[in-house]
Amino acid sequence: MPVRDLTSEIAVITKDLDIFQGWLKRLENPDPVLRTEAAGLGLKLYDEVARDPHASSVLQQRILAVVGKEWEIIPASSPRASRGRPSSLTQEQKIADFVAGALEACNFDQARAELLESLLYGYYVVEVLWQVQDGALTVQKLIGKHPRRFIFTPERELRLLTPASLIEGEALPERKFVVMTYGDSDNPYGRGLGQKLWWPVWFKKNGIKFWLVFLEKFGMPTVKGAYPSGAPPEQQQALMDAIDAIQNETGIKIPDTMSIEFLEASRTGTVSHEKLCDYMDRQASKAVLGQTLTTEIKGEGSYAASETHNDVRQEIVEADADLLDACLNQTLIRWLVDLNFPEVTGYPTIVTHAGVKPDLKAQSEIDCALVRDIHLPVGRAYFYQTYGLPEPEDGEPLVALPLSLGEGRGEGLAGNFAESSPSIPLTPDQAALETLKTSAIDGVGLDPFLEPLLEIVRQASSLEEAKARIMDAYGLMDDAALTERLAQALFMADAWGRINAGT
Repeated sequence: MPVRDLTSEIAVITKDLDIFQGWLKRLENPDPVLRTEAAGLGLKLYDEVARDPHASSVLQQRILAVVGKEWEIIPASSPRASRGRPSSLTQEQKIADFVAGALEACNFDQARAELLESLLYGYYVVEVLWQVQDGALTVQKLIGKHPRRFIFTPERELRLLTPASLIEGEALPERKFVVMTYGDSDNPYGRGLGQKLWWPVWFKKNGIKFWLVFLEKFGMPTVKGAYPSGAPPEQQQALMDAIDAIQNETGIKIPDTMSIEFLEASRTGTVSHEKLCDYMDRQASKAVLGQTLTTEIKGEGSYAASETHNDVRQEIVEADADLLDACLNQTLIRWLVDLNFPEVTGYPTIVTHAGVKPDLKAQSEIDCALVRDIHLPVGRAYFYQTYGLPEPEDGEPLVALPLSLGEGRGEGLAGNFAESSPSIPLTPDQAALETLKTSAIDGVGLDPFLEPLLEIVRQASSLEEAKARIMDAYGLMDDAALTERLAQALFMADAWGRINAGT
């Protein structure tokens, strides 16, 4: 098979008998709801869906669940090994910083929310207004445009409908309009949730209309008037005027030959208009959020069921974030780089942190057990990245300085404990550490962090042997690493002693 047949698209839209009308140079939207219910309104039909309180609420919940998350620009070819910033920035990092600054300086979050309106309409368009600032081409503003104003060609090119071009639309320049499509990779119009929401909203709207009629009948009885046979039209009209007056007047007068009765509305059964509306709202919730327990408060159900429903919603949020990131990475992010760094071929990417934040307390307990109990070697960069802390740069002042261990690093500490020296310059509260050191050597109230180290020191015949055993047990490579390990142990021992002492 020729390579051209593998790289080119064969099942093109112009071969689709259901979509393409060969005599036009435009592609019609194949949305079945629009074709049968729009009556010429086009995508404006789904504006009615957006005006429904419940449908609007669940759509807004889904959109803001993504927009409310933090986003980050990742440099090209970045391993993301640490959240700390290197002292000398690479070219990739400078480009990423430029893109992040350009997006932060405009209404980027608002544009993200508008692009996610494609969830309802199937696609949405945002126009980019560029500006020259400090010698660079950046974004001045991102303006959302209603998708009803645009069409696509069979080649999936976006065109703008104008009074001068109502059928085929006007051609648009490159790097000017960002288009996000949802639900269909083949059809540029997408497959929006409006197709699923229209009927629940329509039935609910008409159900409320009949509900109001019913309430009027049920709340106020129907008035029945009777006039004698052969009454002239004047008397019949007088009776109708009296019936109308019943709703506003405190008293009426009619001839004794006429009578007025009140007919009370009655019904049987458990089906009601309210249940119909609630049912339609639940269908809308399922269509948008995939579940109902995060929007409906019911006495039934269980905690496990609600957690399962929330997991479904979380999966949808993460998927929406990935789709939005992919759209921006292919359009706006690339345009910013191409217009300002023409020789660059590696592009930064935007990442939305839509995942559930980890339980750091539980994670810290696991990490502590791995490092302390089984002595698993773990790099420091892991802890900085896991707990979201920037790694300190060389020479940067620290919140808690490492403990001073003497000229011989590890030897100073081991020697002091082996010889029970009366002086250890370790923390500002010297008296507390002196007491802790004495009790630790006597084997009373040992902290689990410190006890294994002291046991190795007691059993070793020399300081060199103690050093070798400690470094082997904890997977340490040099004296500097040994010094840091002993300092951490003494720091934790100090805290343990203070807790036990109630200070």
